[in-house]
Amino acid sequence: MKRFVVYIAASIACLVMPIIGILYGIWDSNQPKIGPVGDGNTSPTIIQLIPFFSIFLMGIINLPIAIIRYKKHKESKSREN
Repeated sequence: MKRFVVYIAASIACLVMPIIGILYGIWDSNQPKIGPVGDGNTSPTIIQLIPFFSIFLMGIINLPIAIIRYKKHKESKSREN
């Protein structure tokens, strides 16, 4: 049963972590930078966002599957008892 809970937790992490990463990237790009670093507002590009979107999509797809597998496992355990 632990593996099903870990599967659900990993799916939720795949949903939450990209959102936090994108928000941090946007916040960091809006911070004033002086000196040799530069002073430009550089938003993340599409190429930089592809990994975040793919991880988010993976979490969206895996969460319902993980919940269904967990429910089936619980039903089979209750039938055995």
